Amino acid sequence: MKNNWKRWLIFPALLPFFSWMEAKTLEENLIQQSLDTIEYRVFVAVDKAGVEHWGGKEAYQAKLNAFFDQVNDFWNKAGNGRFNYYFRYIPDLQVIYDCSSRQLEKIYQKSAGFPNHDVLLIIDSILDFDDEESAKGWYCGGGADNLNMVICRSRSKTEHEDLFGIDYFHRGVAHEFGHYRGVTDLYADRIRAKNNPVNHIEYEPDSCVMNSHYKTYKWSSYAVHIINHTAKSKRPRRDFDGFFKQMFPENIQVSVKVKGKKQKGVKLNLYGSRAKFNDLIATPYRTYETDKKGEYLITGVPNLYDSPAPPLHTDELPYNRWFTFLLEAEYKGEKKYVWLPEYEVQQAFFENKDTYQVTIDF
Repeated sequence: MKNNWKRWLIFPALLPFFSWMEAKTLEENLIQQSLDTIEYRVFVAVDKAGVEHWGGKEAYQAKLNAFFDQVNDFWNKAGNGRFNYYFRYIPDLQVIYDCSSRQLEKIYQKSAGFPNHDVLLIIDSILDFDDEESAKGWYCGGGADNLNMVICRSRSKTEHEDLFGIDYFHRGVAHEFGHYRGVTDLYADRIRAKNNPVNHIEYEPDSCVMNSHYKTYKWSSYAVHIINHTAKSKRPRRDFDGFFKQMFPENIQVSVKVKGKKQKGVKLNLYGSRAKFNDLIATPYRTYETDKKGEYLITGVPNLYDSPAPPLHTDELPYNRWFTFLLEAEYKGEKKYVWLPEYEVQQAFFENKDTYQVTIDF
């Protein structure tokens, strides 16, 4: 009996914790109830080998339903209360295929016969056809009739990859559905220090599911803005044609001061970065100079980032876009730097501004 007093001390200490947990669950339920729900119907095609491996169609359907509950729960909670709607993806297992998933993907890229679905999902648990290995992994691409198609293909020839058993798979599918909703890969804006010949500084994009779904549990403000903006569209590629380029403001206003005073004649160099290479091109893409007001207005910003005009000073520009610019201001040998990643500059779109402001102080 003499040790029971410890239990009574622990019990009251636990009560506030459980009360907090109950309050948090209640709050999440209230948020869901207070928001309109928007649903997206997902056409699902699964490889026959995978269905048989996990016990047949009914057993696989149960795994699929539980998995999508996980995707939906994560998607909404990762918004941290910033979404204007509650989003729900509804899986509809339509096809169990016994052919190459790569072949099926090519068919769906040309087929427009999905009037009752909003996005396609192909799941392939094993690389049992020769052409599949060259396209293994997870990605989102375009199909016919403005559909988006998400592919989740195994990385193994010998073992069925239990995608539903991977801790981060639901976040990976959320990432790919993020592309469906119109959000770009933020990790493409990353610049490694060793690949930056200008100032040798690394640039790491905002934390976001669209940056790294392996260890990230939230949407960035940029992603939230886009998901809210395109929410009511079941096919954003149709309803927001050219949306990505339209998000850029027309101008970037650069203002430079030296010891608090506007400075004329400050040289401005704009260095472009490439996706995939995560590098910065050493030769400036454009060079400017501040006027007597200490300012320079960079115009035509959409065409500066997307489908930029030569000279590019590089033989290869993935996706025909500069993903990040590094702006260098030089005054009497001293240099200052400002990062201009596309997703940051595009925030002006959601503030209803046609000019992105940059201020540099020496």
